[in-house]
Amino acid sequence: MAEFDVEDVAPADGFTARLSSGTSLHLIACDGTTGRFFLVGADAPSRPVLYANSEGCVGLVGPSLAVALATLVALPNGYDCQFSPGGGDLGQMRRAHAYLRTGCGKDILNLDETQAFIVDELELDLPADPVLTLWQSVHATDPTQPFVDEGDGGLPWGSLLREWTIERLIRH
Repeated sequence: MAEFDVEDVAPADGFTARLSSGTSLHLIACDGTTGRFFLVGADAPSRPVLYANSEGCVGLVGPSLAVALATLVALPNGYDCQFSPGGGDLGQMRRAHAYLRTGCGKDILNLDETQAFIVDELELDLPADPVLTLWQSVHATDPTQPFVDEGDGGLPWGSLLREWTIERLIRH
């Protein structure tokens, strides 16, 4: 399952990250690599969640924390593998999810039971179509507000929507 670590965020150093617009970011979790999850905007009952992965790509992953978590649970192979295929082509994302879900089922014992436990404990409502939910979230990212991290040179990060196809992943 993808990691969402809320306890060990200090090493992630979210203080140097910002949106060029000046919209506030609040670091809430890390993903086990050097990926970071941020709440976007001023304090409010519901704020979008931005994910900055370990490869210098960034995008929204949910219109709220509840939706982002539910989508992460529903897509157990993690965000990194979901939104990259085909430059954000929904069909490529669906194919990647189907392929990666098969591998996850082999790697994570009792995957369905683990997902059900997390959903119950966090009282999450899983999206009917998690791939579509993620696709919509990533496409809602405002390209006019680039994410920069002064701790990483201060250059704008790229989109989570990268150009590769699932065939490339299957070959390796």
